[in-house]
Amino acid sequence: MLSVLKSMNRMEKRHSPHLSLAHAYWKELLCAGGIAIDATCGNGHDTMILAELLLTYPESLLFGLDVQQSALNKTSALLQSAIPASHFARVSLHQLCHGNIDRLPLPASPRLIVYNLGYLPGGDKTITTQTPTTLQSLQKAADLLAPHGAISVTCYPGHLEGEKEESAILNWARQLPHAKWQICHHRWVNRQASPSLFWIYC
Repeated sequence: MLSVLKSMNRMEKRHSPHLSLAHAYWKELLCAGGIAIDATCGNGHDTMILAELLLTYPESLLFGLDVQQSALNKTSALLQSAIPASHFARVSLHQLCHGNIDRLPLPASPRLIVYNLGYLPGGDKTITTQTPTTLQSLQKAADLLAPHGAISVTCYPGHLEGEKEESAILNWARQLPHAKWQICHHRWVNRQASPSLFWIYC
C-alpha cells in the first residue's frame, strides 16, 4: 500500500486523485504475460494507460469492451496514435455490454479487470451503466479473475444512477468472503458526491 501511495504522489495530474490512485494500483499489479480487461472503454483513456503499463511486457494481452461502437472507435484511434503497432496488435476490442464480460475469448484468466462507470464523457448522458448489469458483470469478473488478481471500479455518485451503483457495489463487496478477498473503498471526504474507487483483490 505504501508503494502505491508513493507512486500516486509522483503523479502529475492532481485534479483526478481517484484515477491517479487507480493507475498506481494497476502499475503495482500488472506483470509480464498478464491479461487485463477494460470493461468500460469509454473514450479510451484508461485503455491507453493499461496498454502503456502492460503491453511493454511480451506476451501480455489487453481486452477492451464497450456497448457503444463510437466509444470503441475513439479507443482504437487513441491507441493507434499513442502506442507502437506491435503493441496494438495485442489489443482486442469488442462491442459488448459489460454484463456479458464472460463472452470475451480469453486464452487465460485475467490479472486485472477495470471499470470506469457512468456515461461516455462528451456523449449521450442518457446512456449510462446500470446497477443490475454492473452487479452481474462484477460477479462474473470475480469468477473470471486469476489468483492474486484485482478488480478496479471507479464510481460516480454525482448522478442518480451512479449513486445507486456505488451503494449496490458497496453492499455486494461487503458480502465477499474475507478469507479470499481484500477490499478497499477510497473516497475523498472533503468533496461532496466525489468519485470513489473500489480496489477488490483476491
